[in-house]
Amino acid sequence: RLIAVCPKRHLVQIGILFLRFVPKLFWQVAELTLAGPSYLFLAKSVNDIMPTMARMEDSKSLQPTGITNLRQVLALIVILVAVLGGLTLVNYRFASQSPGGNDFVPRWLNTRQWLTEGINPYSEEAALAVQEMIYGHPAEPGQDKSLFAYPIYATIVFAPYSLVSGEYVLARALWMTTLQLALIGLTFVSLRLAEWRISAWAIAGLVLFTLLWYHSARPLINGNVSILVALFIALGMLAIRTKQDILAGLLLTFATIKPQVVVLLIPLVLIWSFSNRRWRLIASFLGFMSLFILVGTALEPDWLLQNIQQVLDYQSYTLPGNPAAIFEVSWPGVGRYLGWVLGVAMAGILIWRWRDTWGKDFQFLLVTAYLTLAVTNLIGFTTAASNFIALYPGLILLLAYLDRRYDRAGHWLAAVVVIGLLLGLWILFWVTVSGREQSPIMFFPLPVMLLLSMLILGRGRTLSRDS
Repeated sequence: RLIAVCPKRHLVQIGILFLRFVPKLFWQVAELTLAGPSYLFLAKSVNDIMPTMARMEDSKSLQPTGITNLRQVLALIVILVAVLGGLTLVNYRFASQSPGGNDFVPRWLNTRQWLTEGINPYSEEAALAVQEMIYGHPAEPGQDKSLFAYPIYATIVFAPYSLVSGEYVLARALWMTTLQLALIGLTFVSLRLAEWRISAWAIAGLVLFTLLWYHSARPLINGNVSILVALFIALGMLAIRTKQDILAGLLLTFATIKPQVVVLLIPLVLIWSFSNRRWRLIASFLGFMSLFILVGTALEPDWLLQNIQQVLDYQSYTLPGNPAAIFEVSWPGVGRYLGWVLGVAMAGILIWRWRDTWGKDFQFLLVTAYLTLAVTNLIGFTTAASNFIALYPGLILLLAYLDRRYDRAGHWLAAVVVIGLLLGLWILFWVTVSGREQSPIMFFPLPVMLLLSMLILGRGRTLSRDS
């Protein structure tokens, strides 16, 4: 049906082909994310239902087990559907009463127009449609132009929501539900990366913190895909640790839908892979990356140049998005030089830490990776506070370190850090906000904190459970 009405028939055909592999990919990611057979009971039980029921005819002893498994699976499915339905309903009411999602609108609408009408998402026509939807008129000088500004293959992520029949509010509600689930998944993946075993109550508190703290709430309300990018990065790192290099390459490729987040991380991973002879990881990433680019070029020949042009144009209509620009606005004259000094210092730290990671094991890569993500936000690339959610696993590494390093006192130190970030960042935002715009000061607390933390953790094997 989609192929019949969609001008981009080849894209839809590729998407349908891709969906054939989604169940296997989902199983791999689920197995990677949740340690222990109990977490995977639902998926494994579904696979075992039919064989079990078939054996029931020959063995009465299996009948209670089969019935129990079936009931448990059905109960879990009902609970899951009810929870997701309730969450989506709450999000729908929020979206209908609180217009917004300005980070989601351009990608949703431009993807929808591209798939259903064949309108180039980088065209002036596409940009005007978004501006009309947000402002009710073309963007005026000083207003955000709301350009698509993402690689063409980012439409893979937005396509399911752009093709939702009905109004934008429903699509936004479903998108918010997806991002909330991604935040919960990010919590579990981060715990696995840190090899940090905590109580169920602590996990519940951590999930609540993840959903409510400033650097999650902002991209969640705005509908920023950075939450999914953070999850892709964390899953990619976990796949590298478990030596699932093909899957790791695919996940890191998906993380490039926001290139400014991983612009330094990807070179680090490739260099580390080369030094450790992880050829499959290198081949996987380069292969999937080439595939995405080539398919995108076949569907929209000039997309790469148009995307680069929109990225370069981004700085002309947005507020200062890196320390150098912030310093220059805050302290005209000397601010520019302060930005240069900071950039050089960050580059020096990167060279030092990358050199020490050469040939080392995954533990060193993990710490250096999140140090690199922190530096990416300080070195001079244009960024946004919504991207800081990618640093969340680094924060969990810090909490795990405090918990192990200081025994019982470490529990309280970790709790103080969590509560301090939850309250402190929101208080800082409300005290410094100007109209509807956040203060540039929000660009500094988390990246600086994580940079210093990763430098401390990078001194040695401070993350191992036996440390």
